[in-house]
Amino acid sequence: MAIVKPSSDLQRNISSIYELCRETKEPVYITRNGEINLVVMDAEAFDDRMSLERRILAREMSTYQGIMRGYEDAQAGRLTPLDEVRKEARDDR
Repeated sequence: MAIVKPSSDLQRNISSIYELCRETKEPVYITRNGEINLVVMDAEAFDDRMSLERRILAREMSTYQGIMRGYEDAQAGRLTPLDEVRKEARDDR
């Protein structure tokens, strides 16, 4: 569940916001005039999330590149018929 605090809490009692961020490891959304304007988060939790994001992106890009290689092979006619693949698989046993 999102943690939302008014900007007055940030101005008056920043230490409680620090503590909340450290304890929950969740972002704290700061509102001004009822609208979210700022997000505050524990630095270690932020770094962990960014590291996860980078790993996910790297895996997605690797998958995408594999798909594109397959697509390019199909476009260039570099395909092996399914019957041939099955025969090779049986012969390898």
